[in-house]
Amino acid sequence: MINITNLTAGYGNRPVLSGLNLHIAAGEITTVIGPNGSGKSTLIKCLARQLPRAGGEITVCGRSIDTYTPKEYAKRVSYLKQARDIPMISVESLVLHGRFPYMGFPRKYTDEDRARAKNAMYRVGILELRHKELSELSGGECQKVYLAMVLAQDADLLLLDEPTTYLDVSHQLEFLRLLKELKGEGKTIVPILHDINGALQISDYLCVMNGGKVAFFGTPSELTASKIIDKVFGVEPASVTVGKNLFLTFPI
Repeated sequence: MINITNLTAGYGNRPVLSGLNLHIAAGEITTVIGPNGSGKSTLIKCLARQLPRAGGEITVCGRSIDTYTPKEYAKRVSYLKQARDIPMISVESLVLHGRFPYMGFPRKYTDEDRARAKNAMYRVGILELRHKELSELSGGECQKVYLAMVLAQDADLLLLDEPTTYLDVSHQLEFLRLLKELKGEGKTIVPILHDINGALQISDYLCVMNGGKVAFFGTPSELTASKIIDKVFGVEPASVTVGKNLFLTFPI
């Protein structure tokens, strides 16, 4: 699905990623974790074509990302960025923005567009808020509106930069379950998460970033056996097994 070769990128004269190589398989959840400043968001921005590369190559479905038109790429890849504005717009109108890649001229929403937007709002639990203005909502509710917009876009590949920000524990768990559902529908999902235990529960693979490079790539069981968390985060977690699930605890 995604092949990254010798990726170098940064901001101005400040390099963040250097010679990064990574393969992300189709139909899997590959979660990116790592300490602050390790290059997680920079990587996702490059994949989303929001940040130019200084070097290297990225292909999606065997094609260089540079060869896609904006509409083609938006149909293939959806991106939820970390920092988001709160525009003066209704919930339903913002969610419908996810349908822009499918619109022609004149720009009018079809019944299918509205049905997909409605289904997206239902899936993230905000259908009853559809007529409200974003400015009236809490941070968690706004986050769910943007998640619904990404779902309405109906792309094969979802790039999600800290999608559980502002969500309380119950809604975080609800959203992680939704990611597993989407994977079951054939989506390829690349989220950035700070919740390591959440990442362990939902991911097929984990990519640990450190210093602008991939410090580890493997399955959840390989991650817990690798001791890489100790090295990268500078903490020594203890393992706890609950049923079939392995969790990490971080003693104070």
